[in-house]
Amino acid sequence: MVQAGGQPGVEALRRAAHAFAGPGVYAGAERLGRGLIHDSFAARYERDGAGARLVLQRLNTSIFREPRALMDNLLRVTEHLRRRLLASGVSDAERRSLRVVYTRQGAPLYVDPDGAVWRAFHCIEGAGNLEGLASVDQAWQSARAFGAFAAGLADLPPPRLHETLPHFHDLARRAKAFETAARDDRLGRAGASRGLIDALRARTAEIHRELAARDFARLPRRPVHHDCKLDNLLFDRASGEALCVIDLDTVMDGTLLSDFGELVRSSTNRAAEDEPELERVAFDLERFQALASGYLTGVGESIDEHERQLLPLAGRLLTLMNAVRFLTDYLSGDVYFRIERAQHNLERARAQLQLAEHMRARQAEMQECFEQAAATRP
Repeated sequence: MVQAGGQPGVEALRRAAHAFAGPGVYAGAERLGRGLIHDSFAARYERDGAGARLVLQRLNTSIFREPRALMDNLLRVTEHLRRRLLASGVSDAERRSLRVVYTRQGAPLYVDPDGAVWRAFHCIEGAGNLEGLASVDQAWQSARAFGAFAAGLADLPPPRLHETLPHFHDLARRAKAFETAARDDRLGRAGASRGLIDALRARTAEIHRELAARDFARLPRRPVHHDCKLDNLLFDRASGEALCVIDLDTVMDGTLLSDFGELVRSSTNRAAEDEPELERVAFDLERFQALASGYLTGVGESIDEHERQLLPLAGRLLTLMNAVRFLTDYLSGDVYFRIERAQHNLERARAQLQLAEHMRARQAEMQECFEQAAATRP
């Protein structure tokens, strides 16, 4: 099994770059992005004095254990979205959805001699990630793009997508894994984290009761992204428009709360996700209002009333769920998320709980923002 983080050798990169039907002769590669899961590279190719690039990714098969199922989902999703874009008459459809590059043998994956699994995409030139939100307009743009992505998959034909990460956003399962990690305490970390463990336990139980009281279990299941954050959205560098949703490995059946909740969690904090100084963590209601308006605009008529009524709870739900996941990983020995320092996952968990507390205190205002956005959407 391959984990992310280790730099593949020059020869491994060359073999992978050559395996795919690249736009010329391979001329080198540089690491790309800040992903915590896969290893991504921009591979340069040259032909007749001109250059072009592909995005190469070495998959983390310790997390995604069925890469062929992963690619089956990705191909179905990207081809469906591409057909919709072309049918709508969009002039730059090639830049608005990922395009898979096949190997020279016509396969979507390449397995190298060391057993590492690779894939490739056409590089969307003139586009990139935002380092962070600089304006409420960018928040609106981001939310509109992710809402439109969900709307675009609302009519994805059967069969159901593969469940690439079983129970990925299942709060009950996450809480159970958290309790197991705290009980087993294999590294002796639980004692010093007892206050955080108890607080997360209480807040998780509380939101679980709120969701149950509002018939969360009856929400429609539909293909959703599950990881809607700025890192997974490309913006046009010239116009500033939100252009293309990327990182589609977690696209599978779920609820809209997963998508909107992760967007709120990752976009409304005025500090970093792993901010160690908790007094700097703060919830930005103005950004939330822009997210609510943009998301409802993007998702359009594909949302039903039950979904709309529960979306204001989504941010707190996903923030608590991520806090639980970070602390579970810390107690288990940092086996899932890539870390940069010894207590990185602990710091992430503390910051996320602090953000959730801010959301809890302003839940009524968030509900009001959503009602206003629903009343004024096109």
